[in-house]
Amino acid sequence: MSFKKTTWLFVLSFIFFSIALPALAQDASIEASPLRRRDEIREVRQAEIQEIQAERQQIRSQVAENHANRLTRRFQFYFDRLTNIIIRFRARLEILRTAGKTVTSIEAKLDLAEAKLTAAKAKGNDAIAAFQAIDPAKFAEQKTELLAAKDLALSAKQLFQEAHQLLKDALKELKTISKPALPASSAGVENSL
Repeated sequence: MSFKKTTWLFVLSFIFFSIALPALAQDASIEASPLRRRDEIREVRQAEIQEIQAERQQIRSQVAENHANRLTRRFQFYFDRLTNIIIRFRARLEILRTAGKTVTSIEAKLDLAEAKLTAAKAKGNDAIAAFQAIDPAKFAEQKTELLAAKDLALSAKQLFQEAHQLLKDALKELKTISKPALPASSAGVENSL
């Protein structure tokens, strides 16, 4: 190659590289800017995730407190209601006893219902205490305690239901004692047809 061609090649290469290098540098900054954007987006997402986790933690603490309050109201309502029914039953049984009727089987059911009611109240108080003892900050570590509290609440509910069923059975017996069966030829039976 001649000196002239080499010079021109050198000059053209210099011009090309002087133009191309800033463009390549911009391309590198363009490629770097999406990387920066990704990092910024990740940081924003991490901050949002932490904020959401803090909100969840607060909601969990409120949920446990609210659940304990609901259980307190519900179990107290059941206990008061069933206790009042038992008191009325006992008053009715005294009237029937003074009239000369035998009410021992009904009294046995009432005593059993009262025992179940007392046990249900105790289990309910244990369940409420267990729910109140759950620390919202350690919610994930206390799942076994949460399940135990739920089991206590369910067993208390079951005892309340059993006491209620015993009261219903006692009521059926009370109806048969206080109102004897009507004879087949009574007017009430004839009118029902």
